[in-house]
Amino acid sequence: MKDFFRRLKYYGLGFGIGLIMVMALFDNKGCSWFPSNRVKDNLFSRMIVANASSFDEIKEQGFTQAGFLKTVQAGTVDFGKSKKQGLDKVYRIDYETPKGKKVHCFMTMGDESFMTEIIFSNKKATQIAPTNSDAELPGKILFFPKNEFLFYMDSSSVLTEKMKSLGIKNDKELNRLIRKNGLFDFSRSYLLQHPKPVHCLQFNVSQTSKETIFVKCIWYKDKIKVYDLSTHTLDF
Repeated sequence: MKDFFRRLKYYGLGFGIGLIMVMALFDNKGCSWFPSNRVKDNLFSRMIVANASSFDEIKEQGFTQAGFLKTVQAGTVDFGKSKKQGLDKVYRIDYETPKGKKVHCFMTMGDESFMTEIIFSNKKATQIAPTNSDAELPGKILFFPKNEFLFYMDSSSVLTEKMKSLGIKNDKELNRLIRKNGLFDFSRSYLLQHPKPVHCLQFNVSQTSKETIFVKCIWYKDKIKVYDLSTHTLDF
């Protein structure tokens, strides 16, 4: 019996050392069973957006767009300073700038929302609204989930015909145009609406086009369903 307990002690010691080594080596490197990585995997399964002032802050910190996303994805989730309860969560991500300065940003995670917003603020997460929908300028889309047919048009024949009349042949072309020059329209979105928040994106069919196309969408079964389409024509 004494030998059994001695072997059990050595086994427990070895298991504990191994567990510590695994956590040190693989945290933030794809082990999705760590709480921090589960949150970041969830955030990066959504479209990531920054309003004009937040995008300026990213550049002022010395990041390229790709560099910022990579750094945030490798950053640390501060659960103690995050809003983890309720339908509309806000997570604080701690990271370092290219110059080694320790900073943080907040990332929103609204229930049934396919958009997470980057917010820079000194407020507590509980004081941050999960949307900057009052922003006058459209937001820049920093990241799209890897799904070629992420957006799809409602089966309504009226919408389908209107899409074709605007020079958009099919859902594949719709996805290409949104990924190429799409912006997030805060003023036309209703991100606090439940059970399904309304998201609005805008884009132009071409660089020379004076007609801006607005699509209203909801998140449905891991894809984004476009249920309304409207246009606005510039008069200059």
